[in-house]
Amino acid sequence: MDVKGPVVAVITAIVMSAANTIVGLLIIRKVFGRDLNVFIGVVFGSLVLRGIAILVGAYFCISYFEMHQLALALTFATVSFVFLMGEILFFHRTLESNKRRIRVPVVDRLKKKLNDYDNGFIVMSVIV
Repeated sequence: MDVKGPVVAVITAIVMSAANTIVGLLIIRKVFGRDLNVFIGVVFGSLVLRGIAILVGAYFCISYFEMHQLALALTFATVSFVFLMGEILFFHRTLESNKRRIRVPVVDRLKKKLNDYDNGFIVMSVIV
């Protein structure tokens, strides 16, 4: 098989980007419920390490295996962008579903507020 062709470079870029995204999802999922400082430290630390691993992988693919540079770079950039948007959407949905489970429904809050106002109106009418 010829590794210098653009098809192999495209497949390699997709695999590299998918592996990067999967590792990121696993790391973020593991530290999702922890303290904010721990979460941010682990996420940004893993981001740096994953970035270095991607750079080393791209360097080996381009220099040692002599893969098609343009196909590898454009495919990796495009697929990484799409996977990153998917990752952000996934965690946004996860965070919103966690908020909904914890949050008190608005109707309960309105009932409490209306009862408070009713008592206030009663007190005001007695005073007047």
